[in-house]
Formats: sequence, C-alpha cells, structure tokens
Amino acid sequence: MPWMNGGVTAALGFVAAGIHGGIKRGLKPDLALVRSESPSVAVGTLTTNRVKAPPIVISQGRLRSGRADAVLLNSGCANCMTGAAGYQDAVQLSGAVARLLGLPSERILVASTGIIGRRLPAPKLLRAIPNLVRAASRSGHANAARAILTTDQRIKEAAVEARLGGKLCRLGGMAKGAGMIAPSMATMLCVLTTDVKIEAAFARRLLREAVEQSFNRISVDGDMSTNDCVFLLANGRSGVSVRPGAPTARQFARMLQAVTHRLAYLIVQDGEGATRVAAIQVAGARTDREALACARAVATSSLVQTMLASGDPNVGRIASAAGASGARFDPKRLAIQIGGHTAVARGVARRIGKELAKQMFGSRDVTIRLDLGAGRGTAHMTTCDLTEAYVRINAFYPT
Repeated sequence: MPWMNGGVTAALGFVAAGIHGGIKRGLKPDLALVRSESPSVAVGTLTTNRVKAPPIVISQGRLRSGRADAVLLNSGCANCMTGAAGYQDAVQLSGAVARLLGLPSERILVASTGIIGRRLPAPKLLRAIPNLVRAASRSGHANAARAILTTDQRIKEAAVEARLGGKLCRLGGMAKGAGMIAPSMATMLCVLTTDVKIEAAFARRLLREAVEQSFNRISVDGDMSTNDCVFLLANGRSGVSVRPGAPTARQFARMLQAVTHRLAYLIVQDGEGATRVAAIQVAGARTDREALACARAVATSSLVQTMLASGDPNVGRIASAAGASGARFDPKRLAIQIGGHTAVARGVARRIGKELAKQMFGSRDVTIRLDLGAGRGTAHMTTCDLTEAYVRINAFYPT
C-alpha cells in the first residue's frame, strides 16, 4: 500500500481548487472546493458539540441521503453563532456552487473554520465562486489544502494506492487543524476521497471505525470545536467494488485507517506552538473503555503537556492524571515508561538523572506507556506539548 502524492485528487475523477475569496486580509487563500466529476456516495462524522455551526447543521441534513458530489469549504470564519443569517449565507453559497456545477443544492456539503461569532462576507464569496469552480483541477489539491488553514503552519495531505480484486484504487485526503483540538466525534476539517464503489451504509460504518481510532484519539489542547467534520466521497471510478464480508472490504478499511491516522498525526505535529508529539499507550486496564479514559486524561493534562515541553520526566504528573481518570487500578501495580525507559515500577518512581532524561526526550516523537496491572484493556491517544507559543497564539487570536 504505497503512499502517493495528490491528496484529495489522488483518486480518479476528483478535482479541487483553493483561492482567495475575500475573508482573509491580503490575498491569502480562504475558499476551497473538492468535487467529484461523477455521482458519489457521501458519508461523514460531525462534531458532538451541542453548539454547532450552520455548515455542520446543513451538511448533517444533506448527508442523510448518502449522496453528495462536492464540498465547499472556507477558512477565516467559522460561521458559528451567526443565527438564521449565517445559515442562509451557507445555503446561498452552496446554492451558487450547485448552479455552476449543474447539481441540486442538496449534493453540496459545506464546512467552515476560523473565528466564531462573525458572518461570512457572502457578497465577496459569491463573486469569487465562479473563479473557484473554474480553477478546479487534478493539480489543485495543494491549493485546496492551503485554503482551509487557520493557525496551521503547513498543509496536511495523504493518499495511498492499493490493488483490490486485481484493480488499482486510491484513497486520499486533506485536513486542517492546529488548535482547539480534542475531537469527540477539534477546529479540524477533513475531506477524504476514493474511487471505489461502496454503499453509503457500509462506508459510514468503516469511516466511523477509522475516525474512532484516529481523529478521536488526538488532542492538542483538550478543547472541542463547533465545526469539526470528516467527509468521505466515493465515486466508483476505479471499478473496484467494496462490499461487507469481501476481501476488498478488509483491504479498503486498512487504506482508510492509514490515511486517517496519517492526517491525525499531522494535525498533532502541527499543534499550535508544538515541539514534541507524544504517543500515550495504556495497557493493563480493566476494560478498553477505562484504558481510553486513562489515555485521554494523560493526553489532555496541561501539567503532562508542559512536562513534555520542558523534557523534564516529572512522572508524578502522569500518575496523577491516570489516578484521576476514573480507571480502576491498584497504584502499587502501576508501571510507566517514557521513551522505552522505566520511570515507574510497581508504583515507585525511579530516580532519573539528566542523561537518562535526555534519552527519554531525545526525539520529537516520545512514547509514554502506562501499565495499570488491572486487566487486558488497551487504548492509545496522541498529544503534543504545551508551550509558551500556544499561549501567545491564543491570547491574541482576534475576536
């Protein structure tokens, strides 16, 4: 399953574009389009936040049909807490795209990211949409990925190719996210595209499983966004059919998991002010649910994240987070490793000198492993350090 270039246009029959639409100052790209050139199955997972932006509400309704052929995205404005006017703005803009593509409005999904509480400059965007549609091409994937960035430092793309049932097929995607990341489907958006043929119900199930193990297992700052969404479009252009129980289903699921894991990692790696990425692995819990509660508590602990920033193995912070997570275990059986080195054994902290500390935190990627000694439950989370740069970025983020 080789990695390849192309992001959302790696799969056959997909085009994309990203342009300046008028939301951001200067000529920074802020408007993106991803579309299939033929009818597509469409499924998604959306934020579970009670406060949902109009684009989320609109897309949620349109996904019920299991069909959509394009996604209109913008950055610089979340179009959230904008009332009926914000809802109508999103409807109007997606309607403009639909007319130019000769599609019903219901076949256009919408997504927004940026500042909450401001309306989209709809007149400017309406004037820009014809240029956006004309610009869509197979080579436009990087422009589209760039147009959805907010505080991100780099674009996030991934794509794989595999031979299923004797035929080549592809799956690719793009994502954005750097802060307000704690998905419990963060400010994260993701569009995935594939040229396999698959029924909506099965695609929805596979997407949920992949998202649960990837985007739902990352955290930058523990804050869930109002605009999170992951969309998957499948147009069948490769001729590969993916059905429940078939060998192609297992292979396609692996493709989907590979791309979502890669994009999720890139989000954490690009976390606001991040200098280290930490894989939190929990074993020995009574249940998988308790293992996940423990992993999430450690991953979202500000004290653990600042410990990562300094490279100081203050294992008391890790143990404290685990103990407060709700996972049931005997502290006398707790074991903790950092970077493969033992930091706690049978509940007793090891004395760690400067040289060992350097080894534990010697690379940008660090693994923290906890064994609770209470059962066979396992789980993982990926997080990053919390630095002064994160505070600066968010203390002065415009409102």
